[in-house]
Amino acid sequence: MSNLEFSSLKLKIETRTVGKDQVVLLIFDGQITNTNAYEINEKVNEIFQNNIYNLILDLTYLQYINSIGVSTLLSMIKIVEQHQGRMYIGGLNPFLDNVLKLMDIPKQIKIFPTSDLAIANWK
Repeated sequence: MSNLEFSSLKLKIETRTVGKDQVVLLIFDGQITNTNAYEINEKVNEIFQNNIYNLILDLTYLQYINSIGVSTLLSMIKIVEQHQGRMYIGGLNPFLDNVLKLMDIPKQIKIFPTSDLAIANWK
C-alpha cells in the first residue's frame, strides 16, 4: 500500500487479491483541479509499477474533477485495455455520475454505488 499526495488530493493505492485476481484499489480523496492534474497525470504510471492492470477506482471522496482529470482517467482506461485488464468504478456523487455519463466510457468499465460492491461483484 502506498499513498500519493498532491495539492488538494490524496490518492491511496492498495493491492488486494479479489477472487483469483490481483487488483489495485485506488481511493481518491479531494479534488482534481488545474493545480494538481498535470502532476497526477505524470504519476499514473506508478499505479502500474507492479504490472497489475486490474483496477477498482473508489471515487466516494472525490469532490471534483476537471477536464485534465478526465483525460487522466481515460488514459488509465486505455492502459488497462491494452493489457487485457479490467476496471470497475465505485462511489459516485451526482456530479461525478454526470461527468462519467458525458465521458461515454467503454461498456466493460462497470460502475457500482460503492467500492465494496465493486469488489463484491468482481468477476
